[in-house]
Amino acid sequence: METSEVLANAEDRVVDQAVAELEQRHSRDQATSPEASRRHLRDLFQLVVRCVREDDVDPIIASSHQLAADRFVAGFDIGEVQGEFNVLEEVLWREVADTLAGDQRIDALELLNAILGAGRDALARTYVALASSGSGAPGHEPLAQGQGGEAADGGDAVAQAAGARGAVRVEVIGRVGVITLGDERRRNALSAELANGIIAALEGLQAQQVRAIVLRAATGMRVWSSGRDITELPRGRRDPLAYNDPLEELLRAIRTFPAPIVAMVHGSVWGGAFDLVLSCDMIIADETASFAITPANLGLPYNTTGLLHFLGRLPINLIKEMFFTAAPVDAQKAKEWLVVNHLVEAAELESFTFDLAATMASKSPLAITVIKEQLRVLNDYQPVAAQVYERIQGLRRQAYDSSDYLEGLNAFAEKRQPVFRGT
Repeated sequence: METSEVLANAEDRVVDQAVAELEQRHSRDQATSPEASRRHLRDLFQLVVRCVREDDVDPIIASSHQLAADRFVAGFDIGEVQGEFNVLEEVLWREVADTLAGDQRIDALELLNAILGAGRDALARTYVALASSGSGAPGHEPLAQGQGGEAADGGDAVAQAAGARGAVRVEVIGRVGVITLGDERRRNALSAELANGIIAALEGLQAQQVRAIVLRAATGMRVWSSGRDITELPRGRRDPLAYNDPLEELLRAIRTFPAPIVAMVHGSVWGGAFDLVLSCDMIIADETASFAITPANLGLPYNTTGLLHFLGRLPINLIKEMFFTAAPVDAQKAKEWLVVNHLVEAAELESFTFDLAATMASKSPLAITVIKEQLRVLNDYQPVAAQVYERIQGLRRQAYDSSDYLEGLNAFAEKRQPVFRGT
């Protein structure tokens, strides 16, 4: 049976599952009603089936450009629109994995990646273009001014397109882009919405050809980020750190960005946010900074890709200490362990970081891009035998299918200490 026919026969089931998952991730800021979400997801599903049938991504590219223009003018965040793409992709992946086999399954997954990836790219490009031109969306602020009186090339407007309703702010200072996380209410928890907003901000800054980026929390926040939004983690029987998880997509976007990204850290960094700052090219911190990696508090089996991020930055004995104890490392110890490149006084943090970013932005962008990519490839692509990888995945599956994992999530939600039984 053709892949397009398999998918068409599963339309109601796929749409129902996608709607249910979108509802689980529903934020208070969501502008779309459940009925409208179902309609959007069904339209998107049918478009994907058409692309599969025609073996062509052009239909979703054209549709995504129009969708972005319509939703931008209506004042929707790009993170909310991209969330529909992400959820549908996850459900389609499961449907294909469960119903197809062998080469047909591999070909179908590759095609789905290409189709939905092309749609997301077209969506982001249109949002960024509209935001940069200051077009159309009600309530958009005038373009911000950077330091030294230079135009920020769409700062506030790009921030609107970046989603999360003000939680991600963007400006351009000279040749340096600045992404500021300002969700104080949720302590910059890395929700799907916030992660997608940062990705959109990166895409917008790349289109503006910035030569360095500073990633920071808003001034005055005592927590740089509280880590992955625990309320969005799947509750068993599904990999909580799957390849297409929004945080995993954000980490790849950071690591593959063609210019240096500097994490400027004031305050504590928890869980997945520690992986995020380690995925940046360097970390500048002040004495308030602390870092903790906390999957052991949740019974969450960390993924192999994430562990490689740590292996590229820390000795294995220190990695084990941090993962096994989940204890925070203070700023001084982080400097001794070479987690941070520079530890400076809080009063000097901004000036030091921006001076460093400006210095890098003055160098050859082509040379820096290729060196960054070479280092990423050399660090990321460690050979692992197929049977070893499958064994690791089997062990991880035992952990996220366990009662301990559910206990960790329940204890977090109930604000109590978990009681792990090893089952």
